[in-house]
Amino acid sequence: MEKENRRKGLSPIFVIVLTVFIDVTGFGIIIPLLPFYATEFQAGPAALGVLIASFAIMQFFFSPILGKASDKMGRKPILLLSLLISFVSFTIFSFANSYVMLLFSRIIAGLATERAVAQAYIADVTDQKSRTKEMGKIGAAFGAGFIIGPALGGSLSIYGFSVPGYAAMILTVINILFVISFLPEPQRLKEKTIEITSGISGYLRGLDNSLRKPLLGPTLLILFIVTLAFSTIPVIVPLLGIDFFNFNSLELSYVFIYIGLIQIVMQGFLINSLSKRLGEEKLIALGPILMAAGIILMPIFQNLAVFYFTNALLAAGFGLINTSIPAFLSKRISLNEQGSILGIAGSVASIANIPGPLIIGFVYDFAGSFVPFFISAVMLAVAFLIGCRVYSACKFQK
Repeated sequence: MEKENRRKGLSPIFVIVLTVFIDVTGFGIIIPLLPFYATEFQAGPAALGVLIASFAIMQFFFSPILGKASDKMGRKPILLLSLLISFVSFTIFSFANSYVMLLFSRIIAGLATERAVAQAYIADVTDQKSRTKEMGKIGAAFGAGFIIGPALGGSLSIYGFSVPGYAAMILTVINILFVISFLPEPQRLKEKTIEITSGISGYLRGLDNSLRKPLLGPTLLILFIVTLAFSTIPVIVPLLGIDFFNFNSLELSYVFIYIGLIQIVMQGFLINSLSKRLGEEKLIALGPILMAAGIILMPIFQNLAVFYFTNALLAAGFGLINTSIPAFLSKRISLNEQGSILGIAGSVASIANIPGPLIIGFVYDFAGSFVPFFISAVMLAVAFLIGCRVYSACKFQK
């Protein structure tokens, strides 16, 4: 299969990056529409938070399970399974006629774990020197997907909210056929037999083992804190956009396009040179500071230029974390643990995504917009301090 791909001029990395791009484009079509679609079913900010959190809850349980399954069964079969799950979720979204069906579509979507598998695939086919650069391409594919997806979703939403769902379904079918035809299964070293464990006990056992590895525990804690702080953005940015600037669905899609563009620049073009110059351990500390600056300024100034500037800081900082942490982790674990550990990292991020969206709607309603952002800024300051300790430990080891 790899020889066949070379003859066709398709490298495995190109195929997996394009697969992620198509997948995130479908995901991006849906996300900006959720607050407006939910409103049609008389769902308020708190209910919107439940929609966002339901996806994260399912990711928490299934990301490590499917990540570990990909270590045992192969990356390609699990990636295809995840894409099939996404297709089912988009189908339910397209035909939703109640808030319950809309919620069910997000629950099903959370079963898929394309990103952890894609990151493990990159780890399989790269060496340590090139891994951060290639991980950055995955991040850039996410950013590009969040440019094209919201643009398509906003444009198609004028024909009804079901139409963007149909587009996401079509893209997913194309993606499945593309993976079947062009993605080779990577050749990995078989260091030992892996036993797939599931459920709470299996997850906790894997998490406990990860936390015991040098530097992995603090790094996963940084990932948890940063993701928890960032998890309010899919809820609060639409609410701020609607309340401060009276955005409609198309105008809100422009914000997500802008965020995606910043992430493409950071993860697709800047991350490699930044990593070579500073190292992942410094970038892990730098990311929270950029995010804290953006998150504390956003609700203070009801100015459109400041709104976009603060979103740029958030996107850039989160882009640093999104690329640097997977690369940092993958360089400190064995080949046979890539899917498992990166799946656990995805699960840590998913559990961090649960409380923020659930709480932020209530806080926004009863305490105003500034309070949740102030709390997030404090958390990011803590993440920065932990990042400084990780950097010091890495420097000491060298």
